Amino acid sequence: MPTPSLVSDCPSGDAVAMSPPLFSAWMDGAKVTEIMIPPKEVADHFDELYQLKEVPKALQVPLLTSYLDSQTKFQLAVRTWASTLSSVEEDEYGILTALPNLAFAYDHVCKTSNNHSKEHTQRRSIEDIIELAFSARVDRHCDFKTEESYRLVASPGNPDAQSDTLVTIPSKTIDDRIRMDRFSFQGDLTISQHLYWSADGMTDGFSIIGFAGEFKKDANNCNKNQLIMVLATAQAQRKALSLNRSIIMGAISCRGRVQIFSSYWTSDESLLCIYVHEQEFDLSDPIQVIRLYVFCSKLEKVLQGTLASELKTWNTPTEVTLQSRKWRSPDHSRKRRRTEAGESGNGTNGGRGGGNNDLVDANEFDGDRYMNVMKWRDEVVKDGK
Repeated sequence: MPTPSLVSDCPSGDAVAMSPPLFSAWMDGAKVTEIMIPPKEVADHFDELYQLKEVPKALQVPLLTSYLDSQTKFQLAVRTWASTLSSVEEDEYGILTALPNLAFAYDHVCKTSNNHSKEHTQRRSIEDIIELAFSARVDRHCDFKTEESYRLVASPGNPDAQSDTLVTIPSKTIDDRIRMDRFSFQGDLTISQHLYWSADGMTDGFSIIGFAGEFKKDANNCNKNQLIMVLATAQAQRKALSLNRSIIMGAISCRGRVQIFSSYWTSDESLLCIYVHEQEFDLSDPIQVIRLYVFCSKLEKVLQGTLASELKTWNTPTEVTLQSRKWRSPDHSRKRRRTEAGESGNGTNGGRGGGNNDLVDANEFDGDRYMNVMKWRDEVVKDGK
């Protein structure tokens, strides 16, 4: 009689995102819903970030940057567009210094937007724009992360998922208060894990998620589903922290077109709503490349200013409050399975060790993640040719 498998049959985060029935079931369990008409505050928040009515005066004349000399189409489009707007002397969002990087990203998107074999280059171009806006400048204070594991809401059995792009806001203030106050908890000492988005919890430096992106090949709405999953984690963390209700945004992209999502709680915090904004940033247009950069630059200032203001009166949530706002799925158990000699035909498990009676730690090998990594590696190699 064969030994029954001790491995959980619960699907991975990637599998949930790729399966409409599994994703729909996850949405129900996580109490997440898409809405068609946003509240005024959500629409106004997007419009404020999207609007661009004035630009630095220097954009209206030929730009004295050696790299841009060869970017005649980019230069002409920018100069023509800038001449239709009001001009100002100051460059609040650093558009001028960002232009060479933005032109470079635009050039790559134009060359690859209709070629899915160049997916890595497309993703890198979009990520470059976002990183430049949020963290790559001395006056930007967010952290930019790629391929990060995070704890998924309402997904027992295999609780971790992986993000494509995460923009996080570090806070030593919150970190210090959590580490000090958690020693006063009398019950479950692991309750403070719910204050962290990361899979590792408090072993990492503290941060909250401010923006997320999914820019892989878009098959069966997978990008959209994965973005909604990470936005749910971001909002659940904020709720556990007892921070004020806030709109957390993210983006997806396919073939050079970027679309923004907003997430927000209902007034009674019983349901997380997702709204997909109609406007898109078409990165085959130089103007839309600049507008995406400015959109994210504005958002970075809003995120930093809002958190700084909120922390002036913020207190660490009590143990009772945390008990009512737990959201992280249970920690990984030591799931093991017994391998059979017949699986490999020679008594070894495909060269990974383990004979007929060996035990293999299932947590050490995530088949879905391994295949994704190998697929990613192959695409990077192809793009480099």
